[in-house]
Amino acid sequence: MNKEDRLFNYLDNQLKHWKGKYIVYIEWVVIALSAPASLSALFYISLNISLTSEANMLLIRSLIITLIIADIISIGIMQLQTRSARKLLNLQGNKSQYTRDATLELQAWKEITALPWRFSVITLIATITLIIAPIELYMLNIVGISNNEGIHLAIGGLLAGIIVVTIYTILLNVLLLPARQALQPESFEDHVAGLSGLKIRTSLRVLSITTIAITLLTIAPRSYQEAVNAMNAAGFGEGAVIQLRVQLATVAISAFIIGVILADSLSRTLYRPIERLRQVMEKVSLGDLNQRATLISTDEIGELAIYFNAMVSRLDNLQSGLEQVITKRTEQLKATAEVGRVVSSILKSDELMEKVVGLITERLGYYYAAIFIISPDGYWAELKSATGTAGETLKEKKHRLSLSGKSMVGSAISLREARIAHDVGKEATRFNNPLLPHTRSEIALPLIVGGHVLGALDAQSTEENAFDEEVTETLQGMANQVAIALENARLFQETQETLKEIRINQKTQLSTAWTEALDTQGNLEFSTGEKASSEKPALNVPLALRDQIIGEITLENDAGWTREDQGWVEAVATQAALALENARLLEESQRIALQERLIAEITGKIWSSSTTDGILKIAVKELGSALGASEAIIQLDIDDQQEI
Repeated sequence: MNKEDRLFNYLDNQLKHWKGKYIVYIEWVVIALSAPASLSALFYISLNISLTSEANMLLIRSLIITLIIADIISIGIMQLQTRSARKLLNLQGNKSQYTRDATLELQAWKEITALPWRFSVITLIATITLIIAPIELYMLNIVGISNNEGIHLAIGGLLAGIIVVTIYTILLNVLLLPARQALQPESFEDHVAGLSGLKIRTSLRVLSITTIAITLLTIAPRSYQEAVNAMNAAGFGEGAVIQLRVQLATVAISAFIIGVILADSLSRTLYRPIERLRQVMEKVSLGDLNQRATLISTDEIGELAIYFNAMVSRLDNLQSGLEQVITKRTEQLKATAEVGRVVSSILKSDELMEKVVGLITERLGYYYAAIFIISPDGYWAELKSATGTAGETLKEKKHRLSLSGKSMVGSAISLREARIAHDVGKEATRFNNPLLPHTRSEIALPLIVGGHVLGALDAQSTEENAFDEEVTETLQGMANQVAIALENARLFQETQETLKEIRINQKTQLSTAWTEALDTQGNLEFSTGEKASSEKPALNVPLALRDQIIGEITLENDAGWTREDQGWVEAVATQAALALENARLLEESQRIALQERLIAEITGKIWSSSTTDGILKIAVKELGSALGASEAIIQLDIDDQQEI
């Protein structure tokens, strides 16, 4: 860990301890660290002004008093300027009670980013108004220094103020770093909108002008004083001194103006590439990855532009790759969904398999797709559906692959797992089909449902390594859907056949039951095949029960029949058919109950006898009586063939 990291960790710990008071704490620390710079004023004054010891003591006392007053006032003003920042730091210290407030976060961010330059400006104003001006008036009017000495006194104070403010700005930017990081808003827009610090261009101008001003204030007055002393010693008159003063002032002002111009030019030179890079970054952040930074400098900024362009290029390539992956994945998901819709709507196995292989080649762009089903004997994988001309040819030849042979399909079925050939030329376990010469990679997936393997789904591509992990998962999902659909189709077919047999049996049983129920010895008014002799309009409504006609209602009327008449007669016929069936079932139930009762009674009487003759006599008597027989005989097959 380097010094900067150690310093940051220390300051971060202080921030966690002081919370909102950290800002005030740092401001006092900066004032304390900058205090020695105030001595530069005394040093300058001592070089240019000859004061008595008493005047020096008065100057020092007044400087200390006004300095303390100015610092307290500056801190008080900054307290008002950083209320939101301190409040948010206190709230963040108690995270359990903190509820995010976007407005507070934005205001706090503005305050913390503007704090260094605001504090410096306030301090400079306080230095001029509360320190330099009062001391200047005090020393001129009370102590009685000359105007020339008063000028040097003011210059010394201004010089010290500029140095102190510069130190303030540098220290605050460093020591407030943890607070700035803690107060960063979550929103990117607020992050940018709330930046209130000085721009690089302004900072460079201020720094350059400050440096020039410090240099001139330090050198020019002292040089002027030395020159005046030398001229006085040489006997030059007042006119020469005034002329020298004008010349030195002109040179100083010219030097200052030239310095300002050079500072502005330098700031422009440094700022221009940074601003262009910022503009490009802004466009990139909005999603335009075609933007590139123009290399207009060869220093660190130019190096930064090079790295930035390289980063954007990689991002562009990455995004393009991701878009391709997403597009491909989307097509796979669409194909999977479409396969799901197809397999859920088709109950015929052959039609289902044709649709599935067609969708795989059409939606996923594969060279060939096929479905194999295990033969009844369990030794072969028989081709049931395939795409293209090759598929038609193979189906005509009744193509099949041995489950124990060297083929992708056989291996997938035998091993019950997907088999992939990323490069068919290097795959040992594979059937090389001459009808598919352009195949470069192949995948075979087992069709498994309920632990039972039905067959395999095979897909082939003209590209090597076409079946990665995601594609394999997609195709395996399709294979699982197809397996379930094929099993459902098989079960549906079996159910339909069973239902058909049940209906046939029901019709047969119903017909037999009604034939027996309506069997009578009397003569019917009309027999089968005869035709009614009436010429009146007749309404014939069948009595249908479970698709079986058990009779007919015939109505005659001279006035004829309307659709309404036919409708309610059909309704009555339906209810009549149900009532007749219920009556038949009741009669049949009663008949069966009577038979069972007679059986129980006869059985009881038989069991009541303890002899063979008694049992036989009771059986003959009861059976004959129950059946209304005129004669009953029981014959036993025994050795002597007795007949009783």
